[in-house]
Amino acid sequence: MDLPAPYVARPYRGRVDHPTMAMILGAYRRHAGDPEMPTVEQMDVTYANLVNCDPNHDISIVETADGEPVGYARASWEDLDDGVRYCTVFAPTLPSHLDEPLYAACVRSMERHMLPWTDDDGPSRFRAYAAHPVPDGPVSGEAAWLESLGYTAEHFGAFLLRPHLDEIPDLALPDGVELRPVTDEQLRTIWEAHYEAFRGQWDFRPGTEEEYQMFLDDPLRDVSLWKVAWAGDTVVGQVKSFIHEEENATNGYLRGYTEYISTHADWRNRGIAGALIAMSLRELKERGMTEAALGVDTDNPTGAFHLYTRLGFELQTREAVYEKPVS
Repeated sequence: MDLPAPYVARPYRGRVDHPTMAMILGAYRRHAGDPEMPTVEQMDVTYANLVNCDPNHDISIVETADGEPVGYARASWEDLDDGVRYCTVFAPTLPSHLDEPLYAACVRSMERHMLPWTDDDGPSRFRAYAAHPVPDGPVSGEAAWLESLGYTAEHFGAFLLRPHLDEIPDLALPDGVELRPVTDEQLRTIWEAHYEAFRGQWDFRPGTEEEYQMFLDDPLRDVSLWKVAWAGDTVVGQVKSFIHEEENATNGYLRGYTEYISTHADWRNRGIAGALIAMSLRELKERGMTEAALGVDTDNPTGAFHLYTRLGFELQTREAVYEKPVS
C-alpha cells in the first residue's frame, strides 16, 4: 500500500492481530454511530471463514512509523444475483487518525489491488460503506471523501433503537403457524430459510459453507432467545435475537438485539414478523434488558423499516452503500 507519511502498511499476522483489529473496528463503528462492539472471539470466527479474501494477501495493518496500529485494510469480492462482481473496500481507522489523505490512499491502494479480480465476462464495481445522515442531504468525512474519488451512494441502511421495553404490543401469529424450541437438527434449515427469504431482493446471493460455519461458531449465538415460526416443515419467519454482555458492561446499558429478521416470501403480509419481534422484545425484557436495537435496509421492498418504527424503534444513524464502476 502506498500511504502518506508517517503511515506504513505491514502484512496481517493472523490471530495475534485480532485484539488490535477489534479495538480499531469498535472505535471506528462508534465514530460512525454504530455502538455494536466487535470481540476478539468474533474476529477469530470471521477471519477463519473469509470468502473471496485471502488474509495473507488481501489484508494489511496500517501503522505509524513507530509501529502504532491505527487501522487496517481488507479487500474482498463477491458475485451477486444481479450479474455484477462487487470488489469491496473496507478500511476502518482510529478516529484520531482518520483524515482524507490516509483514507483516500487506502481506498486507491485497495482498488489497485482488486483490479485483477474484476470480471472480464461481466460488469464489475467497487463498493464501500460510510455513515450518511440523510439520503440526498449533505455529507462529511468518509462519505465526502468517497464521492471525491468517484463513488456515489446507491443504497441506504439504518441503525434503529427502541429506547424502552414498555408498551410492547400483543400480536399473535396467524392460524397454522407455531413457535417451536430450536434444536441442533434444525439449525441448517433455519439458516437456509433466512437466506432464501431474501432471494430476488437487493444484494442477494446464496449463503456459503464458510458463512454457515460462522453462523454455527458465532460466540453470541443463543438459541434460547430465538423466535422461529413454523408451518408444518417450513420455516415461515424468524428473529434471532442476541445479548452482547461485554458491550452492555462497557457502555453501561442493558440492550438486546432483535436481529436476523426474515419472513418466507409466501407468508409475507400476515403479521408474522411483527408478532415475532413483539415476542422477542418481551423475551429481552424478561432477561433484564431495558432497550432493543436492530439494523435495517431502509429500501427493503417488504416495508421492514416502517414495521420496525411502528413497533417503537427509532432512527439513530444511517449508512450508505457507495459504489463506482471499475474503469
